[in-house]
Amino acid sequence: MQKRANWYKVFNIANTPLTILDSYKGVNISVKRDDLNHKIIQGNKLRKLKYNIKYAIEKKIATIATFGGAWSNHIIATAQAAQLTGLSSIGFIRGDELANNPSKWNTCLIQAQQCGMNLVFLNRKEYREKQNSRAVKAYLAKQGKQPYLIPEGGSNKLAIKGVAEICKEISQQTTPVTHIVTACGTGGTMAGLINGISQLKWHTKVIGIPVLKGAQFLENDTKALIEIENPVKWQLYYDYHAGGYAKLDKVTSEFAKKFTHDTKIRLDKIYTAKSFYAVYDLIERNQIKANSSVIILHTGGLQGGVVE
Repeated sequence: MQKRANWYKVFNIANTPLTILDSYKGVNISVKRDDLNHKIIQGNKLRKLKYNIKYAIEKKIATIATFGGAWSNHIIATAQAAQLTGLSSIGFIRGDELANNPSKWNTCLIQAQQCGMNLVFLNRKEYREKQNSRAVKAYLAKQGKQPYLIPEGGSNKLAIKGVAEICKEISQQTTPVTHIVTACGTGGTMAGLINGISQLKWHTKVIGIPVLKGAQFLENDTKALIEIENPVKWQLYYDYHAGGYAKLDKVTSEFAKKFTHDTKIRLDKIYTAKSFYAVYDLIERNQIKANSSVIILHTGGLQGGVVE
């Protein structure tokens, strides 16, 4: 009962604000401020973990495990969610070179460990194989644990359910818009928005901005997570990765600094700097036309580092 009470306290939050920005070249822009929903389990991570953590508690599973890179916001969020709801957590981390060298750990890994997460470092081959790798199987066998496995980035059917709730909130805050835009890592948030907007029966186009270089795989991954038979229109733009995951080029960085100076809305280095820049560039290129109305989902991630 206590774990259920803790879950309710952590995950049942008030609607996050919808902040209206100045019009840009005839396009009305608003920001769904999911960066304000939690200090650590922030943004879309709170949405994705909501029903996954509930499932583990209801099934009386004591340990959750997941996968992520050294800069993964999902790793931090999962560690904190587990700690606050009384669960144990395991993080399988890409990069075995970090295993015996904690002096080179970044703030993401340090914070995850401080939240009680057991960090297990895998080489690149093992990481690609995820739960099917010998290393993961051997570790779990040695621990004698059968954890609830949450996929990389938290993207599964339960995550999609949580993300779709954003759209219901938005419908209580504004009339239908022409576009909603999100950063993309694994396709889960994109699919959740597509499902949610489709359920509203809005004629809103969902745009995804992959933050990884060569992320064309997201097309099929997103399709696999969409649960609506006739979804709204959606599109991925692949040219805004700014050099690749956890990288940031000068143009995107300078945009993010100016944007924060002008709006007081902070952007993270891995996701939102890229998605917010993409919106303004798509307007410049007339891919988003004048008289459109755009909502940018702020997916959080600030605990992983902001652009300053």
